[in-house]
Parts: sequence; C-alpha cells; structure tokens
Amino acid sequence: MTKHNEKYEDKALQPFVEQLIEDHYNSIALLCADTRKQTERVRSLETQQVTSQYTLLCDNIIAETERYIDMRKGKYIPYILKLTEKVVDKHDCSGCTGNCKLDHDIQLFEIKASNQMMQNMLNKLQMASLPLHSDTIYPEEYRLLRYKMAVIETNLTELFFLENNYLIPKIVEAQKSINAGS
Repeated sequence: MTKHNEKYEDKALQPFVEQLIEDHYNSIALLCADTRKQTERVRSLETQQVTSQYTLLCDNIIAETERYIDMRKGKYIPYILKLTEKVVDKHDCSGCTGNCKLDHDIQLFEIKASNQMMQNMLNKLQMASLPLHSDTIYPEEYRLLRYKMAVIETNLTELFFLENNYLIPKIVEAQKSINAGS
C-alpha cells in the first residue's frame, strides 16, 4: 500500500469529510469564482464565435460545479455527519420503519450519479477545447481561461477519485455498521 493510500484509508469518515471540505470543496468553489471573472474578461474581448461558444460552455460548467459543491455541502455532508453520529451511537437501522434504508440507498446513489454527471460535463469541455489549441490565434485572456478551466478539471478529477475510492466505501462501511443501505 502506498503512503498516499494510507493517508486516506486510515482516516475515519468524519475527519476525511472535513479534509474534503477544506482541501477540495472550498478550493474548487474559490477556483470557480475566480474563473467566472475570467470568462467575463474573455467575453468583453470576444470577436470569434468559437471562443464565444467555449466561454458559454465554461460558464455552464462553472455553474454546474458550484451547484455540485453546494449540493455536497448542503445535502450530502449533513447526511454523512448524521451517519457518523448514528455509528457512534451504535444505532441499528434494522429496527427503523423502512424509510431509513431507502434514504441511505438514495443518498449513495445520488452521490455516484452527480459524480458521473460532472464527469460528462468535463468531457464536453475537453471536446470543446480540442480545436482551440492554437496559441497564436487567441488572446492571452482566452489562454488564461483555458488554464483556469484545466485547473478546475484537475481538482474535480482528484475529488472524484477521492470520493469514488475512499468516501463512498467509507459511507458503505458506516451504513453496514448500522444495518442500513445495501
């Protein structure tokens, strides 16, 4: 096992989530705000339709990323924190009325689905930027926008990796420990 994997595998669910918030959710939100300003600068200079389409796509991806982060912070993080409380309290969902298992399963399904949706958006961004790689045709502001979008993409890709390989298994493990979920 690599040192990188041990750093995440050995961390309990709540401290892991707190680290995700600090290191990823908050920083991605800041990147989005900064990149939105860059799209506005590029839009004020746009003379070509192809850059205008790319800028619009960037705006859409930034908006979706902000919704993604807001959903994580507003819905899934509170669920995970409540789940960790149930684990600490040794709650047993097998005695719940039936909605409990359904809610646990839905939370996990929605987390996975939102990651897939965001991955699809990033793929669209990559495809839209492919024909635009000529550095001599486009202004510096446009190249800076492409760079900032690449940084967002890199950060989201790392976040997806951490959520899919560490967060989701930790959630499943916590659900199993209280007899909830699949």
